[in-house]
Amino acid sequence: MASEITPNENDHPGWRKYRPLARLALGTGIAATLILSVTFATLASTPPQDDCRPGQTWQFGICVDDDPDGPDLPDPPDVPDVPDVPERTLCAQNDPTALNIPCRYGDAVFVSEYDGYLRRMSESEAEMYAPHGTHGCDTCLHPGVWENYPEGWIYQLLRLAGSGYPPAWASRTPVWLPEGPEGPPPVDPAALAQEILDDMDLQPIEIGMAPATLEQRSDSMGLVGAPVWMWAVDPSPQTWGPLEESGSEQGVTVTVVAEVEHAVWDMGDGGSKTCSTPGQPYNEAMGVRDSPDCGYLYTRTSGDQSDQAYTVTATTIWAASWEASTGESGTLDVDPLTSSASVRIGERQLIEQ
Repeated sequence: MASEITPNENDHPGWRKYRPLARLALGTGIAATLILSVTFATLASTPPQDDCRPGQTWQFGICVDDDPDGPDLPDPPDVPDVPDVPERTLCAQNDPTALNIPCRYGDAVFVSEYDGYLRRMSESEAEMYAPHGTHGCDTCLHPGVWENYPEGWIYQLLRLAGSGYPPAWASRTPVWLPEGPEGPPPVDPAALAQEILDDMDLQPIEIGMAPATLEQRSDSMGLVGAPVWMWAVDPSPQTWGPLEESGSEQGVTVTVVAEVEHAVWDMGDGGSKTCSTPGQPYNEAMGVRDSPDCGYLYTRTSGDQSDQAYTVTATTIWAASWEASTGESGTLDVDPLTSSASVRIGERQLIEQ
């Protein structure tokens, strides 16, 4: 007698694909074999994804709940910035793995005489190596450390294990020195920044004006009440900025950036104008109109002035900042730079006569 296997609502949806197998006659001797065959066929096949309930995936013959977020993973460790090291620092330990090393790590300075870095200890650090200190005892004085202290100097002598970064120190030894260490003193980034600034070729602007200056055209004359335009002629990094230059010393690199914050125009009649831009140059096609960013109006003539002309001065006020590879930074004072020109101003009725 043939029998039919009918799936119920609790069966896996994929079972419906194998309904033809379920319609086979089941005999007493082969029933178990057919059931196992159906079971293995089901497990060995991969039904479409939509055969699983939402939020499940067919894996290893069963529907498995998805875990889209997955397990929480620890945040990756912070990676420190690697300082720039020049191609040749001229500093090296007597160790083939510690060649071309930085000449300074913080306040530790490389001194070739000691084949390592010397860092001056604070008073509290030095006390730790006294006979009564944490690292000292009455009978085990560190050789040379406390012979004549507090005369002389107590330093920590550090030697690198290789040239990697961050530095791995092979040894940290306290040493007593009768005098300050020979070799270069620690670099003062601010002093190096000032040297870089002093070597920058900062220049005053060349004055451009409408009406033209007498230096540009000797017969030029402007009018009382007429718009005056002022600008820097062909502004460059040297005259307006920004200008950036760098320098290195003992492995410390300092970068200085200088630029004009504003220009103060003294118009010669007691008035002035402060402009934060180099100014828009004027051309005759613009007609009679006010300057969009750096202009002025004279209210009286220059007839009572020397050479019947006003002396106009333009003073650029610079700002300079520096940043060192050690992480230090600061600002620098820059002397204002001034240029001057002459402009003649008359009245319309006098010109028309």
